[in-house]
Amino acid sequence: MLNNVHASSVKFRGERSSEIAFACDITANSAVVELFDIALCRPYSRTALYGVRPSSDNIAEIMRRLSVTALRNAGVPSSAIKGAVFSAGVHISDRLEEELSPSDLALLPETEIVFVPYISARLSGRFTAALLTVPDGDLLAVDVGGSLCVAEKLGGEIRCAGFSLSGAFDGTALESGMPAENGAIDAVRREKGGAIEYEVVGDADSIGISPAGAVCAAHIMLSEGIIDEDGIMTDRDLFAIGEDFFISQSDIRAIQSDKAKCASAFELFAGEKLYLSGAPFANDHGFRAMAAIGAVPKRNANFCGNSALRGAENYLLREKFRENARGIINSAEDISETLEEKFDGKYFEHLSFGKII
Repeated sequence: MLNNVHASSVKFRGERSSEIAFACDITANSAVVELFDIALCRPYSRTALYGVRPSSDNIAEIMRRLSVTALRNAGVPSSAIKGAVFSAGVHISDRLEEELSPSDLALLPETEIVFVPYISARLSGRFTAALLTVPDGDLLAVDVGGSLCVAEKLGGEIRCAGFSLSGAFDGTALESGMPAENGAIDAVRREKGGAIEYEVVGDADSIGISPAGAVCAAHIMLSEGIIDEDGIMTDRDLFAIGEDFFISQSDIRAIQSDKAKCASAFELFAGEKLYLSGAPFANDHGFRAMAAIGAVPKRNANFCGNSALRGAENYLLREKFRENARGIINSAEDISETLEEKFDGKYFEHLSFGKII
């Protein structure tokens, strides 16, 4: 992953109201603050810090710096912030809840701070937030990133499971990996003339490869025989993307492992309506490549890059969504441990990439 810390800020609008929500999403390699205009019901600005490794030891300091930067760059005074919400891993949420005050975030002392609740130690508040964005009814919701989180909703019951991943699908295990933020290569394709073309988030200078871009590259490598069905690079050590970035054999191994875990999870759960979120699904290119390499079923699905932020905003601003979150927490059954043996067995069945058609 990135060796240096990077930051980006973007203001989406030129005008705003005086009622702003502060929403933060924290992953294994990033922290993002979105300032959401409550009165106008739209995002106002976004500030991201990536190339970091948030932990229970450093997260409070990261948030102090990030909050000040987000407010300053957006030109939003603390008096405009009506509430703050966090979606994060279990240990991060617990530490922030213990240590963080509104003053630490440069907010007024009376500002409400809430944390999206988690289902279990394996299923964090980020996944709860993602589930708040899917509709009612029977469905299968999957979030892919540092871990693989699955929720099957059938007949009003919710069965959930969480499995660890190798780091390909959040970028932490990729040599040039990074989140899908400004500067990330997030789509890769081979042009008719043979050249490799790629797109970069924010039309900025490229500084790394997002999970979606890495999966696109893996699909090309499989299609052209650069790697075989077992994931072995056949005639080179690296697959170059532009002059500065590449996919290595170790990257392919991480992608291969994570795709096998995803494919295994889909065999253990039912659901015709499929909702996918996570960095590999940041765009249509990533979704199609994930289907092509066998990580997700080849059928229509609803997908988005990151539903946790939107779900967190809903949790902060609407009592209905807080009630929904409480309902999820109280009724969801974490069956991860009961599935581990079957999951491990299917994992080895899905390690091969198979033939790309």
